[in-house]
Amino acid sequence: MRLPHDHLIGQRMKAPLMRSLNGIELLNLIAEHGPVSRAGLAKLSRLSKPTVSSQVETLVQQGWVVELGQGESGAKGGKKPTMIRFNADAGRLFAVEIDSEEIRIAVADLEGKILDKQIRPTEGDRRADSILDRVCRDLGELIERERFTGAQKVISVASPGRVDVRRGITIDAGNLFNWSQVAIRERLEVQFNIPVLVDNNVKMATLGELYFGVAKGMTDAIVVRLDSGIGSGVVVRGRLIHGRHWAAGEIAHMNLDLARVSEEWSVRGYLESMVAADRILAEAPEGQASAVEFMDLARQSHDASRKLFDKVVLHVGAAIGNLICVYDPSIVVLQGELLAQVVAEVRDVVARAVPWQTRIEVSKISADAVLLGTLSAARALAYERIAKLFNGRERTAGVRGRPAAQFA
Repeated sequence: MRLPHDHLIGQRMKAPLMRSLNGIELLNLIAEHGPVSRAGLAKLSRLSKPTVSSQVETLVQQGWVVELGQGESGAKGGKKPTMIRFNADAGRLFAVEIDSEEIRIAVADLEGKILDKQIRPTEGDRRADSILDRVCRDLGELIERERFTGAQKVISVASPGRVDVRRGITIDAGNLFNWSQVAIRERLEVQFNIPVLVDNNVKMATLGELYFGVAKGMTDAIVVRLDSGIGSGVVVRGRLIHGRHWAAGEIAHMNLDLARVSEEWSVRGYLESMVAADRILAEAPEGQASAVEFMDLARQSHDASRKLFDKVVLHVGAAIGNLICVYDPSIVVLQGELLAQVVAEVRDVVARAVPWQTRIEVSKISADAVLLGTLSAARALAYERIAKLFNGRERTAGVRGRPAAQFA
């Protein structure tokens, strides 16, 4: 992940701004090619050696770069160069995933390497105050154990429900949590005095696929996640789409039955009411351990179980086909054991509905996608704040920011 300098584009290129841009690009090159010498950086950046030397000195003083000692002499001999590398320990990333089953918290360095992790079951009281009390306690323990004095600390939270990312508020999270207007960012920033980013868990899972999964390197992708609920994340030209009401990808409310459009579906949504794990179990014969087990067995049956299997497949396939028609992605990634069970049948439904071929793949990181995406969002926020430091626009730890590459 590169340090962003989008916020610098369009400004008048005065000398301080040019130095900021040079510093950001050099730090990117050091992170990508390090360990590297100053002379090597000059070749990579095509900047003059004095400019590189001056910028590197600033980066070393600010702690973003560390010197490693002397490297090997060149082919012609001469003085051995001093090698430098990006200092991943100049900051810490804290990621929180709030799920119906677990609360997962991790701490990583600025390169995203996980250094510590804590997982606790989401049980008992699911009211917002209770959940955030537990998050603050567990996160506080991790922060206390990670006795770290670097310049950059950020917290990123994956929340259930519809999230206003700019304000850090969970607008609503029905189904299992019944949250409304929960100010997660404010609560955590007051508690820890560390900048906080909050986004929806499926959107975080989408970032996980973009940086670590089968959608890595792609600029147009859709992630569909199904378990106790269903949702999707949409990436267009490299940007994660949120929408005017922060509801982009909320396919739980997609209605696929015109005869039932007039019915009230606002609480949970038509599609989720047809395909969520608990709804499958409610219609399945008694004795099924899980919706995944039922779907596996129902595939081979020829009775009502097979009809329920076909209904779920048809609804999921139709929803994905509609998403493909609207966004024309390079790939659709399916997350969750339920979707892994029906990927072949879903591909058949989509192939009959959509006249062009789109890759539909099962996630290889499904269980960890949300946490990995949450760490990616934390890293983007930390990198943006580093970039702003070059321009002298952000000098206090409590200033709020957002990763620009995520918004559309």
